[in-house]
Order: sequence, then structure tokens, then C-alpha cells
Amino acid sequence: MQRRVLPESSRLTVRRTVAALQRSREALVDLESQLGDLLLRLRTPGASLDVGAGERLSGAKNDAVAAMADLEQVGHLFA
Repeated sequence: MQRRVLPESSRLTVRRTVAALQRSREALVDLESQLGDLLLRLRTPGASLDVGAGERLSGAKNDAVAAMADLEQVGHLFA
């Protein structure tokens, strides 16, 4: 079986794509975690929201938006 070696530009694209996928996955997991924590607190009688919850949620949303934008930029290379 002959092994094909990708040109350097393709290898860079693959690495960028993998990195973008990892960043977007991590950002979405963080966003889901922040939302899950808020939902749990809202469903718990007598529980109060942490003062920083809104900022953390906003930061997680911003990170997810940025990661998805990076993924979109890399994705056009395969269209």
C-alpha cells in the first residue's frame, strides 16, 4: 500500500481545521455548562444566582461565537 504525503499547505489546513474544531467544541461545552448551571439554580427552590454568573455566561457565549467564526473561515477551504 502506497502512502500519500499531503503537501505542506494541505497539512497546515488540516491542522488549522482540527484546532478550530477543538476550540469550537470546547467553547460549546463551556457554554452548555454555564447554561446548565443557571438552569439548575433557577429550578432549585431558594437558590440564588452567583453574582458572576451573567459575566461567565456572556464570556462563554463570546468564546463560542469566536470559535464558530474561526471554524467558518476554515470551512470555506473545503467547499
